Amino acid sequence: MNRSYPVFRMQCAEFTSDKGMLFFYGLSIGITGIILPLFMHGVEVSLATAALLTSVLLRPMLAGSIAGEREHHTLETLLSSPIHGKSMLWRKFEFCFLFALVYFTITVLCSALTSYLTGGGAALIPWQWMCILIVAGLNYSAICMGGVYVSSTSGDLRAANQRVSLMAYPLSFLLVICLSVIRTVDLFSALIVSCICTLIYLWVISMFAAKIRRMKQPDFFQPIAIQKTERGHQQRISLALPGSQFGIVLRLEWKMLMTLKRMLLSFGFLCFSPVAMVCLLLYFTGTLDLNYAVLLTVLMIPRVPTNLIAYSIGGEKVYKTGEALLSTPLQIRPVFLAKCMIPVLVTAVMLALSSLLTLAGVSIAALISPELVSIQGYTAAQLILLFPVGLLSSIAMMFIAAILSLRLRTPRQGLYATSLLSFLFVFPVLYIIYLAPNMMMGSMIYLAVLGISNLFCLKRISDNITRPQLMSRL
Repeated sequence: MNRSYPVFRMQCAEFTSDKGMLFFYGLSIGITGIILPLFMHGVEVSLATAALLTSVLLRPMLAGSIAGEREHHTLETLLSSPIHGKSMLWRKFEFCFLFALVYFTITVLCSALTSYLTGGGAALIPWQWMCILIVAGLNYSAICMGGVYVSSTSGDLRAANQRVSLMAYPLSFLLVICLSVIRTVDLFSALIVSCICTLIYLWVISMFAAKIRRMKQPDFFQPIAIQKTERGHQQRISLALPGSQFGIVLRLEWKMLMTLKRMLLSFGFLCFSPVAMVCLLLYFTGTLDLNYAVLLTVLMIPRVPTNLIAYSIGGEKVYKTGEALLSTPLQIRPVFLAKCMIPVLVTAVMLALSSLLTLAGVSIAALISPELVSIQGYTAAQLILLFPVGLLSSIAMMFIAAILSLRLRTPRQGLYATSLLSFLFVFPVLYIIYLAPNMMMGSMIYLAVLGISNLFCLKRISDNITRPQLMSRL
């Protein structure tokens, strides 16, 4: 028997023991593979969503594969056994790849079955399904291969999450582009783009496989320098400084954000996603539909505050600095508001930048091909969905992420659960765009509901949260 097999078996046992996460995985499959095809009357949006969602769920799993063991001081125990470090990496890779492939395949099959039962037929022909599964398998193989290596060379979960995000999101977006081309039913274009993507994925796989092969057993034991983010967390223990309490915490949170270079790069990549999707649809279908940009913005940008608040609050929990923070003269309310302010500001900037990039991309396309497309901007209803609704959705998700990061066993579980719940915010926008009799009226009603809900949540949190409650959760 392979000596490293217990690592794979341990990963499977840990995965199946968390019933709550299994429920969320099933819920997300139902939403993406059943409800989305019913709304959109096809599998196109469902396929793209499944590709992105699989990467979102895979990212923290990869980041914690080795960096989590190191941070929880269990890596030394594993490496002191007869298991070689490289064998452990391969077993971690196999588990993560199996999860990604099974999750994506089940979602795609549910989507195809839903489309067939609702009268849409098989939606795609056999060669398209075959190309999708092959390219998706190579994509997730590349992400998992790079993810376990990046995790093994990261000092903590925070650094690993940033590095995995910077690698996984571009590869996932490349998969979405490939899926868009395959759906055009143009065999020649689909084969060309699929071959290009295949070569890129094979290059990534071979590069990280070679790096893993060159690793020696002592490499896993080498101490890794403490990241700046950790030192920023340690600075929180002495906050009894003169001046505004809100300003003190806000300044430290801003300094913390500036150290997360890789996360900021991944945020910048998200800003380009809507304009890239609109331009791809224009190129392959000949139609310009800014509703796709609105949907993609509402789907992806609100993840930013959930990541930031999970790092901020979850970081206090992981690095055991929350008790020191609560022992200072700082009051709970200014600390809470300051921690929430940075994610809100970052989200507002990203919403504005993403919308401007989309308009610029449409204008450039109109100048290049005036016979195909004319210059157009967002409608009033689309602007409401983009800015006030997008911002209030982000704030609501931020509250959910903060509460779940404190209440669940680990902050990573809170981030998992929030990522899955975030898809619930997409369905009202889908309904407003495609089913509501009056798009403007639907947007205004949804905006009012979000505003009232956020005010209620803010008042409840501000009035009821106490130091003893926080201390018990930390």
